[in-house]
Amino acid sequence: MESNLTKIGNSKIDPISIDSKINLDEITKILEENLVFFENQISKDDEHALELYNYFKKNKEFNFPINKPIELYLKKNKTNLKKIVGYLIFRYKFYIIGRKKINLGFPPYLLIEPVSACNLRCPFCFQIDKSFTKKPFMGVIDFEFFKKIVDEANDIGVGSVTLASRGEPTMHKKYAEMLEYLSKKENIFEVKTNTNGTFLSEKICHAIFKYNVNQVVISSDHYIKKDYERLRLGSNFEKVVENVDRLYEIRKKFYPDAITEIRISGIDNERNLDRKEFKNFWIKRSDHVTAMYPLERWDTYNNKPHDKITDGCEYLWDRMYVWFDGKTNPCDADYKSYLNYGDAKKNSLKKIWNDKIIEKTRRMHLAKERNKIVPCDRCGVTFE
Repeated sequence: MESNLTKIGNSKIDPISIDSKINLDEITKILEENLVFFENQISKDDEHALELYNYFKKNKEFNFPINKPIELYLKKNKTNLKKIVGYLIFRYKFYIIGRKKINLGFPPYLLIEPVSACNLRCPFCFQIDKSFTKKPFMGVIDFEFFKKIVDEANDIGVGSVTLASRGEPTMHKKYAEMLEYLSKKENIFEVKTNTNGTFLSEKICHAIFKYNVNQVVISSDHYIKKDYERLRLGSNFEKVVENVDRLYEIRKKFYPDAITEIRISGIDNERNLDRKEFKNFWIKRSDHVTAMYPLERWDTYNNKPHDKITDGCEYLWDRMYVWFDGKTNPCDADYKSYLNYGDAKKNSLKKIWNDKIIEKTRRMHLAKERNKIVPCDRCGVTFE
């Protein structure tokens, strides 16, 4: 196991249950036997893909971390060399671009917001901000607009899409249809989703596996009913457990070869969670369990400025959020869109990604001037 506490974003994550051992011997052998094909899939001016190829050719291993969802995807597509190579190139680029501040010319990772509202009122979430839970911030994405964004993402090279953002995505009436539409896009390798688990109906559970969602992250902060419902106001503990069990059993019964990882992710907001019991309860109905210590207030705008945190935020180079109304943002800590980069209903994702507004923000982060940008100045995320 890695160190007990690793800083990730606004939280310290305690990997109380880590992914099972990764075994890529079969994939490595396939690539070794097809090095010529591997090389021919790479443009001669694609320096990052060439770095991946040359490293593999010399070391017979990969120069970036492999987690369980990546392993499952590769094994599922072991007979499709083109997909294997394309996915490995995407994953390597995604691993380095934020760290090295490389602009690929398009957002490699897209987070699309089906719904900005949520049925719960967790005390550590900005959904309790009454100035947020009303117009113009509340809404549902139009399905035709969603398809437009997905089509464009597929065309420009976006390799990963997550259905999640400020609200509960499964509240959208066409949530299953969204997963189906994403599954038909050849160039989008990964589809992920987050949920609080309250609307995991049989239809949604089947859709998650049928349409090859790579990872479903279920938010849960406790294993005892009274504490769970106190921390997730408006929830029904028994119902959520029943829903998670349904998801787990449907995969086991109907989709034994599914590539989907079921992950439980919690916030130890009060820092008194019995982490062993938390793990023992949830690991029986999932593949991976984590719990995080929050470092800051949920309402970013009311945090005190962090004058000593000056490193450039990786999110500016590796992802884009698209809200239900078309606004685009670098992260959901800016849940009121102070850093709105453009309207995806009026402009292309590529144009927004390379526009002078976001480029100015990137330059200021590189110049260690994030303390001059609201709300970047009061965000505790550091990648150093």
